[in-house]
Amino acid sequence: MLIGVNQCGYEVQLPALRYAESDAEAMRDVLLDQEIGTFDPDDITLYTGETATWRKIKSRLRELAMESGPSDVLLVYFAGHALVPEWSTQPDAYLVTADLDSQALQHEPDNGLRMAFLKRDVFEPFAGTSFLVLDCCHAGMYLDAHLRHVEAMQTYRTNVDRHSALLACPSGSAARESQEHGHGVLTHHLLRALRGEAGDPNGRVTFAQMATFVAEQGLQPPPVQLVQMWGPTTVLAQPPVSRHDRRPLSGPANPGTTRPCRNPLDDMSSSVLQLLGRVFRAESRPAPQPRRSENAERVEVIRAALDADAVAVVEFAGSSIGPVSSTARFNKEELRPLLELSAADATSRRTWSPGHIVSNDAGRRVLCVPLSHQNGRTLTLIVVDPALASLDMGEPLAVMLQAIWSSNLLDDPLHAEMQVMTALRTAFGRLPLTLYEHAFSLYQKLIGSLTMVFQPVVELDLRPAGVRTHSYEALARRHEDDVRAPLTALQMAYVWGDRFIIERDGLLLTKAIRSYAVADAETPWDGTKPLSINVAVRSLLSDSYIDQVQTAIKQADLNPRIVTLEISEQDPIHPEPGEKWPQEPLAHFHQRLTALARDLRISFAVDDFGVGYSSLARMAELQLTQIKVDRAVLHHDLAMEELALVAQVARYASDLGQASSPRAVVVEGFDDEAPVTLKQIYDLGIHHVQGFFCGEAPSASLRLLSQPVREEIATRVRGDNVQRQAAAAARGSRGTRPAL
Repeated sequence: MLIGVNQCGYEVQLPALRYAESDAEAMRDVLLDQEIGTFDPDDITLYTGETATWRKIKSRLRELAMESGPSDVLLVYFAGHALVPEWSTQPDAYLVTADLDSQALQHEPDNGLRMAFLKRDVFEPFAGTSFLVLDCCHAGMYLDAHLRHVEAMQTYRTNVDRHSALLACPSGSAARESQEHGHGVLTHHLLRALRGEAGDPNGRVTFAQMATFVAEQGLQPPPVQLVQMWGPTTVLAQPPVSRHDRRPLSGPANPGTTRPCRNPLDDMSSSVLQLLGRVFRAESRPAPQPRRSENAERVEVIRAALDADAVAVVEFAGSSIGPVSSTARFNKEELRPLLELSAADATSRRTWSPGHIVSNDAGRRVLCVPLSHQNGRTLTLIVVDPALASLDMGEPLAVMLQAIWSSNLLDDPLHAEMQVMTALRTAFGRLPLTLYEHAFSLYQKLIGSLTMVFQPVVELDLRPAGVRTHSYEALARRHEDDVRAPLTALQMAYVWGDRFIIERDGLLLTKAIRSYAVADAETPWDGTKPLSINVAVRSLLSDSYIDQVQTAIKQADLNPRIVTLEISEQDPIHPEPGEKWPQEPLAHFHQRLTALARDLRISFAVDDFGVGYSSLARMAELQLTQIKVDRAVLHHDLAMEELALVAQVARYASDLGQASSPRAVVVEGFDDEAPVTLKQIYDLGIHHVQGFFCGEAPSASLRLLSQPVREEIATRVRGDNVQRQAAAAARGSRGTRPAL
């Protein structure tokens, strides 16, 4: 739809224009040009002069919006005047049509073509891709038209997804006509762009190329552009094709090109990466102050990253507003009206929107991001007057800020940045390739920063001489003296999928085998004890991971028979969506393990039995494996019955004469607080235990069990310590007068 109006309506005190109507006609001629145009005559509606009435235009636009389909393209062009009524309290303007009655607008504000109407009633419901060009004064006001005081941050807003706009000037500025060119200044350069001056190497002109070309002409005031989604790919004009260049229909087809489906976050990739840099790169962050608390440092980092006036974490509890931590310029009383408005929205929106923006007529904007909610109290991050470019990021910004606040960004920026990327992945699913590759690189560095320690698997015996270290399990830790595993870092991979899981397992396996070979060379005993390494189901199905196993073992000069890969029970054994396995899942996976055991000469263990996807079928059908019982089983009410059943499954093949010895069973996570004793475990025929007991802790080096430790373990296996404790308790009770 092309609209051009020279003469103003009724009672509109604006001078007549000379070129607006001819500009609309020139645009029509270019778009319909037989050689370069991409529109059909039946698809163009032209309103100029007296025919350009607001009733006709609004009716036709609304009709187009309601009848549109996803493949439709709508281009609206207007050349003329714009009017901002003195009585208006909202940022909105009217496009002046031939019949506009400015005196009647105060009583009938919808009797005209408002920018808010275009935005709300045309472009938002339009099902396809839409473009707007305004060559008029106050054109930039379109961006704020229909702006409410409180708006939820939404990444997938309809007016942003598929809509782009080119506006002649910012809000409050004037557009100009050029007598030299016989056109409005903006339209003159539009026509130049469409006639080929903005073409790509193939001569095609997209909306984005047209807008960029116009922006580069040095116009004052500068035009405003909003290019989203299909703006960079929707072609408005194309080069003429001669008969010689036309390929006959019977000729071979061009193989074409391949590109991924467009992601809603594609336009924000650079903004996301820039924000990450300002938050997590030490050279970009404000220098830490020795007396500032950790929360005070965080709000200062966020303030600097968003170029905000102030940042605070505020607790909303009923009508109470209490700052928890804030930067120097945060003024609660000055911002109270906005904070009170935010308090209600922080509660009502917390379950469906990660953030919202509160603004007032004075132009102040406050970004509110709920952090937690408990017992009627909502902890909210408040960002006062951040850079507008940051607010344009919408929901991704709020998700990032939530993750930044919950991370340890000062002491562990690498892990914290990966947490932020994982939060984006969780919230929005597939990320643009640029962000995905950035996350993959971060994760490689994060896993590479971990160290490996080795926890002994102790073989139990009634005699101290028989108690020994049977084998070791490689465990990842942030530092050698850390007691807990870096579970958050390890589990992030499952959010990202197979590539991250396989990379994680490959890096940890290589690090474990190299570290173990070094530690083993420094041990005082002869021979190399077996080593267990954790692995995910998806990694064992990957040939690239198996190649890494072979390479690591070969480079370390280790005998592959000492290596056992522990398969976590927390991983499901089933094909991913779109995969098809030739057999039932357990049968297919067992066949895979059989082939790997034969070809690589390594062993396998079912790890973490008792949690996750554990089942007797899984334990029984994966017959090649050792069985490792998770510590959670020790704390079950029926712990002894469950352990007895595991021992029975482990003996099943040997009891039938199908194996020379039972499968090995290892009880993991045994500690001094376990309700099951070593004697009870040993009496069930389970002779291997792993955990924190008798002072033995994981270490980067391999150590012999000391004689006192071996004697203590043997004592517990015999149950002597239990008898001594019972006797001591009996003596204590006999020596105490009973209470009356």
